[in-house]
Amino acid sequence: MTSHTTTTQHTVVTVQPGTTTYTIGQQRDWSSGLFECTKDIGGCLVTFLCPCVTLCQISQRMGEGLAYGCCCADIAAFTLRAKLRTEQNIQGSLCNDAIHVSCCMHCALCQMSRELDHVGK
Repeated sequence: MTSHTTTTQHTVVTVQPGTTTYTIGQQRDWSSGLFECTKDIGGCLVTFLCPCVTLCQISQRMGEGLAYGCCCADIAAFTLRAKLRTEQNIQGSLCNDAIHVSCCMHCALCQMSRELDHVGK
C-alpha cells in the first residue's frame, strides 16, 4: 500500500476597513456683516420700527409661512438664522446664532434679509 499525503493550503485575506471621506463644501462668510445696515437703509428702518414685519418676510421667503415669524420672535429669529446659515453653508454655530439674536436681533434680522437678497430668495 502506498501512503498519500494531501496538503491543502488556505489563503486568508485580511482587509482593513477603509475610511470614507465625505467632502463638505467650504463654508463661507455672510455676504454682509452684522452691522452693515447702511447697505439697506429702508429695510433697516422697517426692522427697527417693527421687527415682526421683517421676521415675517424672512420666514415667508424661507418657506416657513407667515405665522412662524409672528410667534416668539426671539426663538423664530434664532431658528430661521440657524436654518439659513446651514442651508447656505455659512460659517457659524448655534451658539453664535443665539448670541447674535439675543444681543442684537434687529441687526441679525437685517443681515438675514440681506443674505436672502444675496442668494436670490
